[in-house]
Amino acid sequence: QLDTTQHQKIAPMVLQGSTDTLTAQRSEREEKRRQTHNEVERRRRGKINGWIRKLAEMVPNCKDELGSKQRGHPGATRDISQGVKSNCGVLQKTVNFIQELQIAHSQVVERLQEQNQVLVEMAKVRENLKRVEQENQLFRSQLQTHASSQ
Repeated sequence: QLDTTQHQKIAPMVLQGSTDTLTAQRSEREEKRRQTHNEVERRRRGKINGWIRKLAEMVPNCKDELGSKQRGHPGATRDISQGVKSNCGVLQKTVNFIQELQIAHSQVVERLQEQNQVLVEMAKVRENLKRVEQENQLFRSQLQTHASSQ
C-alpha cells in the first residue's frame, strides 16, 4: 500500500545544457519585466510632475518653488532631492492656498446670507413705509374733509 500522507516533490529532469538556456530565458524575461516596470514608473512620475507644475502655475507665489531644474530648461541638470523638496513645497503651498480659499468662500457665503437678510428686512420696511404713507394720505384727506366742513 502507498502512503499518501507524505508527498515528495520530484524535480523535473533537466539536462545540463538546458539549465543555462532556462536561466538565460528567465534573466531576459526578468530584465524585460524590469524595463517595462521602470518605463511605467517613469511615465507615472512624469504625469505627477506635470500636474505639480500646473499647480505651481495656478497657485500664487508658487512658480519660484520649482526653479529652472524642474521646468526642463536646456542644460539644466536634474537634482532629484531638489525636485522632491520643490514638489513638496508646491503641494504644501497648494494646500495652504486651498485652505485660504475655503475660508474666504465661507466668509463670502456668510456675507451673502447677511445681505439677503438685510434685503428681506428692507422689503419689510418698504411695505411698512407704503402702508404708513397710505394711512398718512388717508388722514390728510380726512383732515381736509373735516377742515372744509367747519
